[in-house]
Amino acid sequence: MISRCFLFVALAGVCLAQTQPTTTETSSKNTTAAEHQPAAADPVDVAQAMMHDGKYVEAAAAFRGILDKDPSLMRAHVGLMRSLLRTGKIEDAEEAARKAVAVLPNSPPVHAMFGDVEFRAGKFAEAEAQYRACLKIDETSARGWYGMGRMYQMLSMSKHAKDAYTNAHDFDPKDEVIFEHWLDLLPYPEQLQALEKRAGDHPTDRQKAAIKFLTEVSKQKPWALAKDVKKAELKMLPYGRELAGIDTGSRIGAQQVSKGYGLQLKFNDRATATLLLDTGADGVVIGRKLAEKAGVVKIADTYFGGLGDSGPVQGYYGWVDKITIGDLEFHHCVVVVSSKNDVADESGLIGADIFRKFLITLDFRNWKMFLNPLPENPAFKGSDDDPQDRYVAPEMQSYTKIYQLDDHLFIPAVVSDKAAGNFMLDTGADLNITSPKIAAQVTKTSYEGMYLKGVSGSVKEVLNGDKAILQFARVRVRSDDIPIIDLLKTSNSFGTEVAGLIGIRTLVQMKMTIDYRDGLVDLAVYDFRKARE
Repeated sequence: MISRCFLFVALAGVCLAQTQPTTTETSSKNTTAAEHQPAAADPVDVAQAMMHDGKYVEAAAAFRGILDKDPSLMRAHVGLMRSLLRTGKIEDAEEAARKAVAVLPNSPPVHAMFGDVEFRAGKFAEAEAQYRACLKIDETSARGWYGMGRMYQMLSMSKHAKDAYTNAHDFDPKDEVIFEHWLDLLPYPEQLQALEKRAGDHPTDRQKAAIKFLTEVSKQKPWALAKDVKKAELKMLPYGRELAGIDTGSRIGAQQVSKGYGLQLKFNDRATATLLLDTGADGVVIGRKLAEKAGVVKIADTYFGGLGDSGPVQGYYGWVDKITIGDLEFHHCVVVVSSKNDVADESGLIGADIFRKFLITLDFRNWKMFLNPLPENPAFKGSDDDPQDRYVAPEMQSYTKIYQLDDHLFIPAVVSDKAAGNFMLDTGADLNITSPKIAAQVTKTSYEGMYLKGVSGSVKEVLNGDKAILQFARVRVRSDDIPIIDLLKTSNSFGTEVAGLIGIRTLVQMKMTIDYRDGLVDLAVYDFRKARE
């Protein structure tokens, strides 16, 4: 389903207080000359105001200057770490965090911020250790609970995540970032009530858009199946150009596609289109042309993005009364409509998370998607819509535990036995992609004028790596001519380091089973030799 963080821009830290000018009343006859002078601004407040204005480099320099004079200032340490994160200097932020903990070992805000730094670096065990250290010192630390909420949510411990965000909100209800994460896990009617209360009589434009959206989606349950379905089988359609070089058996052979596979959707019985099946997308995203043909009703403005240098794409959330996919019929469907006629040269994208209530198997060899019941958790007593923690059924013990960030699937991978990082499983990406940081450790790089295009336009600077060996989930594959692109924007959007993408050219060689509820994936490599026999 579409990520419910949709109408808010998640910030990397707490809202920054701006320095307020000091005013003085007209002096009386007895007022001294010194009392006529405005109070000197707090240097930390001045540096924080720089961050508020987006001057992160200048803010970092200011915080360093402050700490050179007084290393004991907790707010300056936290500000330095945050400003370094904003500039993408992750290693510098880690060094600053270590120095801060050494000087202030019993400071909850320092430990919580150190946790945020390690989370952004993709070092989740270290991040959790810092959040727990924070809460050990002060169990009422809102930022400590917020950090644990992020950890639990990423690990598919949804019940724990909701409880942690609730604690964080209770201890600091004014923190806007905490509020948004807490709000995101509430049912839509409760989100609307909480947001209207917070906005009061003078809502911001952003709050107005969110209230407008929530007012509509609270009336009907989005993406409701017309009838109870236990299992289903959907046909996947080869999507894109022919690709030589990978023989995956008699069924695919020369028809192997580079862009992936699509599903055919019928909108309101008025328009039919094949959308690219994209595990790197949330929900359904379609172009303006298809939306007009399908009769999509606008709800509220929004924007979305992905790979590319053009930045976020404007669009809107819209209602579709009915969407049919194979034998499945969904009602009251929320989709994202691009302001452009298409989405990265496609009619649209459909995320596999649409089917998250099922155990999803993508059988690329036979062009089939199988939807089966999720295993019942014997310890869970709530309804299907209640958050529950990860459960690994006995028959799924061999599955790989993955990380989930905004319904995107990340898996730890080792690259050429030299480097490691978290890679997104992305059936919407043609090739495997890696970051410059990973590539520098494992491959020779060159510039060969490669061209990549994503949802946010083309990628201008693409380097090429000669080869890399990816090892993940008991799979070991070779990737030749691997594109290398700067993933800083992508990493910032997820709040953690993205080492690369594992695309369809690799994933098509295996049957892929996804359990979104529990954060589990099974990747079974096809026996190509047997298929040819």
